[in-house]
Amino acid sequence: MLLSGKQPSTIACYRNAIAHLAEHFACSPEKLSEAQVRQYVLLRRQQLQLGSMRPIVGALKFFFRVTVPRDWPTLQAIRFPKSNTLPMVLVPERCWQLIDATVASHLQVIFRAMYSCGLRGVDVRHLRPQDVDADRMMLRVCTTKGHRQREVPLPQATLDAFRAHWATHRNPNWLFPATQRNTPASKADQPISARTIQRGFTKVTESLGWQDSGLTPHTLRHSYATAMLDAGVNLKVLQGYLGHKNLQATEVYLHLTRLGDERARQIVAQIMNGDVAEQGLS
Repeated sequence: MLLSGKQPSTIACYRNAIAHLAEHFACSPEKLSEAQVRQYVLLRRQQLQLGSMRPIVGALKFFFRVTVPRDWPTLQAIRFPKSNTLPMVLVPERCWQLIDATVASHLQVIFRAMYSCGLRGVDVRHLRPQDVDADRMMLRVCTTKGHRQREVPLPQATLDAFRAHWATHRNPNWLFPATQRNTPASKADQPISARTIQRGFTKVTESLGWQDSGLTPHTLRHSYATAMLDAGVNLKVLQGYLGHKNLQATEVYLHLTRLGDERARQIVAQIMNGDVAEQGLS
């Protein structure tokens, strides 16, 4: 998996999936038959949602195609329909309410960065001091999905928050170093963990009494995307900010904008009445 360029999070996910397979049959997975693997996939499909099945299938295909190659038709046959579920988003007012309600200062800066720069959890965790370009007011995102580097606009308030937080530890390698026993943050050799961010997010949403289903730290990135579209940011430009390889991934957010349909109705009302020149749209 390392040689194939898989991300650490993907590697951990695949290992867990194969470990569960081994536990289910109480034997080494390389000793399993095609019929057993097919039975396992059908069983898990009954237990899990499509989104949870995809990494499991990815792990099985990698293991039985690369690690211990098997020429099994089942691996070719496994197909799941694409999910049409729209992501959960928050309006800007609620995003800032969440950020302001975060007590832990380092988590508050992290949530601010995820929302104001549209970052994934892995993006913000691996930010380095040198990724902050204060002269150009841009943030370089290097360790990202698919190993695609990108730059995103850096708001002044987020830059100020970065500076204030980094001044508390001055770690040369990480903007958000891990907190470890007997190791000061200034000397931590690992970034903050995904679990720490998730726990902090859950704690603040519970303190606010929010019961919205599907709320995760990634919701802040989804909310950034819809806020940018509502503000009139070009879809192609937004694709670059989000680091999407395909425009279709960005187009999902068109279904979530608050102002898109309202603005479209205004335009129709203005230009489809035959008096464009009078309305100043010629």
